[in-house]
Amino acid sequence: MENNRVDAKDGMWLSMLTIHEAVDSLQQYLGKPIDLEIKYMTFPHHQDDQMVLIYIRSIVDPLNINMNILDPIREAIAKEQITDEPLKDQPLIQGILASCKPVLMDNKEMADVLFEGNWLILVNQLAQGFYYNAVNWHNREMVPPEREVGLVGPRDAFTEDIDINLSLIRRRIRDNSIRIEEYVIGERSKTKVNVVYMDGLVNEKALGMFRDRIDDFKLDIVLDSTQIGYLISKQVYSPFPMFQLTERPDKAASSMLEGRFVVVVDTSPSVLIFPTTITCLYEASDDYYFSSIAALLFRGIRLLGLSITLFLPSLYVAITTVNQDVFRVQFMLAVTASREGIPYPSYIEVIIMLLLIELINEATVRLPRTIGGTATIVGGLIIGTAAAQAHLISYIMIVITATTAIGSYTAPNYMVGLAWRILSFLIVIMAIPLGLYGVVIGTGFIGLYLCHLHSFGVPYTAPFSTFRYKDLFRDAMTRVSRGMMRIRPSTYSREAAGKKRLEWLEQEDLF
Repeated sequence: MENNRVDAKDGMWLSMLTIHEAVDSLQQYLGKPIDLEIKYMTFPHHQDDQMVLIYIRSIVDPLNINMNILDPIREAIAKEQITDEPLKDQPLIQGILASCKPVLMDNKEMADVLFEGNWLILVNQLAQGFYYNAVNWHNREMVPPEREVGLVGPRDAFTEDIDINLSLIRRRIRDNSIRIEEYVIGERSKTKVNVVYMDGLVNEKALGMFRDRIDDFKLDIVLDSTQIGYLISKQVYSPFPMFQLTERPDKAASSMLEGRFVVVVDTSPSVLIFPTTITCLYEASDDYYFSSIAALLFRGIRLLGLSITLFLPSLYVAITTVNQDVFRVQFMLAVTASREGIPYPSYIEVIIMLLLIELINEATVRLPRTIGGTATIVGGLIIGTAAAQAHLISYIMIVITATTAIGSYTAPNYMVGLAWRILSFLIVIMAIPLGLYGVVIGTGFIGLYLCHLHSFGVPYTAPFSTFRYKDLFRDAMTRVSRGMMRIRPSTYSREAAGKKRLEWLEQEDLF
């Protein structure tokens, strides 16, 4: 077993490890992260007597380092104030270390110091290191998430700066198991792409597939992380996203602890999470900040919204064109009376209204935020009321269209909500000649297609299709209490399966 600590007391010379060996040992312990900065400094008359400065670039203020270390050293060298005395006895070095706190030459303790946003100094012949707080969490540059708004929980969000995004992840996970791999993509843009994961938890097979696929293409320019997401997932014609896009650091950090890996792209305010499943796309951050009963209600509402989006328009077409005998006569008479005077079949009416909803959605996105909501709401009300009064559409169709639109908005992930809206057109088309049989057949085709999809080796319909019942009832269809979620899920990573994330110290486990 590697000995991480130098057995030395205060004032004792460093004898077991040289300064280079100590730095190499610390690098190996941290996994050689790409944002770990190591600066060796030599001084006149001291070619064999060195000092090293260590810090994590993404969470440390460089101005603090310049002001407290680099500038005084440059000034002392320029004024030839460095004598031939041992480096540890130089007034300059003693002045720098006087404002610092000592730390033992132990990999774990030094790593904890670095994760807190301190810079660390190791001086040859001194048996302990010295650190000073220079943390910079970039709080002033934070903006709240715009697409993934939550009622409770953190309010910070990823930005376009890759170092800031790494600091947001490191602020939540201060562990030496974090690994960061760096790639440069874009023949002209030379965009930095970082892959962040937890060593010992990550799905190694999925990570290996990513490493292989990242070299399969050459891109001229990278403008956003979604470009890489679609290219790397190799599902060009799928309406469903094979990656999870998020702008919330808390979601990215929790995903890493489940055995998934995060792709951070410079100039993009959203990160990619791989692998993904259809269930995780319907999980919102609020699910984990409210009670398990509230989370069950939230997920039930989202499932209801999905069903309404996918089936309500097609069911209306089926019962008004083919299967008029399914419901009671009184109900069908009410539906027929509402359509009195409409000059075309119900399926034309449905398609027109669904296209109108998509038109309003697109206008809402493209208009300036100050007038977008008002303009689309007023426009929708005026168009809907005028069309119903002119007998171009029925009033019941307005209710169905509005309900369908609201149902689609319950999806926490906009991309998967858009996929269901696209597929609702397919089921409507199949319901025109076949009625309810068409709805069932279309649903079957969608189910088979979902079972066919895989995200980096993980079935898209897991844990339903993989029959992992504990994962299914712990955190998929439902979410049990925190005390019953002590074991990491096995859905995303075999390496993380069975490992504890919660341990009771004085009472028995609840599950």
